[in-house]
Amino acid sequence: MYSDISISTYIINLKAPTDRLDYVLSQFAGKPEFDIHPVEACTHSIGAVGLWHSIVKIIHQVNDGEDDVIIICEDDHTFTDEYYIIRFIQNVIEAAGQGVELVAGGIGGFGNAVPITSERYWIDWLWCTQFIVLYRPIYKKILDYEFKDTDTADGVLSEITSHKMVLYPFIAMQKDFGYSDVTRANDEISGKITEHFNQADEKMNIYHQANLRYLQ
Repeated sequence: MYSDISISTYIINLKAPTDRLDYVLSQFAGKPEFDIHPVEACTHSIGAVGLWHSIVKIIHQVNDGEDDVIIICEDDHTFTDEYYIIRFIQNVIEAAGQGVELVAGGIGGFGNAVPITSERYWIDWLWCTQFIVLYRPIYKKILDYEFKDTDTADGVLSEITSHKMVLYPFIAMQKDFGYSDVTRANDEISGKITEHFNQADEKMNIYHQANLRYLQ
């Protein structure tokens, strides 16, 4: 049904180490629904600033183009066993019809969630940007934002739009390479990234089970 759909997908990747690009490209192997574009990450002494500059660089590329929806992911992105093309594309299309500006494939933290469908939840804020779907209405907001050294990309994206959702069960998470290019605190404790995602998954599952119960 969706064999003719291919979403422009921008992979933010630092030149070194090279194993991260090889890893993330392997995640998209055999998935023609993603039109892959590796993007050399912007470097900065503050990792969060470099990530934001990389996101802005991508938005500058697509802002005047025809893509009303794109995917931005980082080179530690990993698909979970819950990824299915038909369900994913359906959610991307349905979210667009609801005026959503950002859909996350998986998150490492959030505050509150509201079920919209059996697979899509509104969230008040999010941690982690390893796989996000962005829609055209958020492009200008990203370009207009004056990013500060104390900001984080996920914090800013949470702030500039209330129209954001996450897919659940999560279809994406971060691979823990044993270090983080962005968050130094995640380097201090081995497995911290995985722990964040596991905790977010457990918390979201409470909402999910209640949602499924009352949908029946």
